[in-house]
Amino acid sequence: MFTWIQMFGIVLLSSAPKYSTVSARVGQNRTSCEEFEQSARFNPYLVIDSMWKIFYFWANNTEIYPIVFTLPAKNKLEKFRNVVEAIYPELEVDWHKATLFMQPRPGTEVLMLHASTPGAFRALVKQEQLKKVRPHPEPLLKFADVRMKLVDRYMGMMCCEDLTAYALARLDDVPTTEQECQLAAAKINFKGHNGRSYLYLKDKYADEL
Repeated sequence: MFTWIQMFGIVLLSSAPKYSTVSARVGQNRTSCEEFEQSARFNPYLVIDSMWKIFYFWANNTEIYPIVFTLPAKNKLEKFRNVVEAIYPELEVDWHKATLFMQPRPGTEVLMLHASTPGAFRALVKQEQLKKVRPHPEPLLKFADVRMKLVDRYMGMMCCEDLTAYALARLDDVPTTEQECQLAAAKINFKGHNGRSYLYLKDKYADEL
């Protein structure tokens, strides 16, 4: 089954431990996708070979596990393509625009397909249904409209469907206080409601953070 959905809010978080905030509101004083991508800089080679963590988020929930980015090696891309085409052969995918793989958790892979501007991606999400009774049914395939940018040591990521946003840092650079989180998150230049840091999750999921 193929659908177009918000990448983090539904796909990456549907089976993850979550922290819920007040429902995100879209309106005045909220950064649009067009504003977020203005003058954005993004180089995929600068995000690989590291583990990244979301330390601040403007959304109803967030991924608590480290996120890994890799370049689309030929064999890996071919395997991913074979699965997609076997499940949904009619799906139009610009495979030559494959730029980056993102793995937010076991069983979920996201292929970033370069769009129009630096950091603009059409994200193709493949999610295994690991909790289903064996043998596992075929994975779910979904698209998301994503913007990414690098600012100093931090990465900003935005989902254009619901205008949610996330600030990420390498594990060694994750801020350790609420004030540090807020100052670092401000660097990605996103204005939104109900921003929260990962520290709000610390008590409930201390062993996993």
